[in-house]
Amino acid sequence: MTLQAYQEIFCRMIASSDYRTRLIENPATIFEHHDLSDRERRRLTAMADHPGMRVNAAIHRANRLTPLDQTLPFTCFLLGQRLGPLLDRYWHDNPTENLQLPAECARFADFLAAEMEAGRLLDPVVSEVLAFERACTELRFYTEQELRLQAGSAGRLPPQVRVLRFQHDPEQLLTALSELQPPPPDLAEGEFHLAIDARSGEPVFRLLDQQLAAALLGR
Repeated sequence: MTLQAYQEIFCRMIASSDYRTRLIENPATIFEHHDLSDRERRRLTAMADHPGMRVNAAIHRANRLTPLDQTLPFTCFLLGQRLGPLLDRYWHDNPTENLQLPAECARFADFLAAEMEAGRLLDPVVSEVLAFERACTELRFYTEQELRLQAGSAGRLPPQVRVLRFQHDPEQLLTALSELQPPPPDLAEGEFHLAIDARSGEPVFRLLDQQLAAALLGR
């Protein structure tokens, strides 16, 4: 259908600057797989090169960034200048936006985990903070039943409780990030366990000793 193809190309132009550039430089390669009239092709080409399209793209990026800023603010802060290129790759791989906070948090967290596994992002602090913020988001937005289903039969703890392992002192680390400061250079390293208890609605955080952590985790 012509209208569907037209709308698809228009949305992709807004979502991807790379796609828009390819359309401007060689529109035939973009249009050859779509059922479009000559008039629609001319209009799309003109819109792609219009200065206002950059404004549309900037607004779109801001809208897509909002769910990540609300659910993964410490992770985004830690990534710093690496965030821009990572977002470009993420949005290229996921052109369809999802403004549901927990869903977009999980999708971007999975993307970052894949980047780490592939060796393109090597930062153990980011990995720890990412796991922390993902857990906080799930405990905040998921119902008890959803959390129970997520844990499955392997869940030993109440569904609203998580115990996370850190290689860096989580108190020092999270305190610095809450004040929009980078991790301190003397950040203590070792094995730490942080419990997040959201059974009362508001999460309560507690640093566990090794014996209690082992008991809770069944080790």
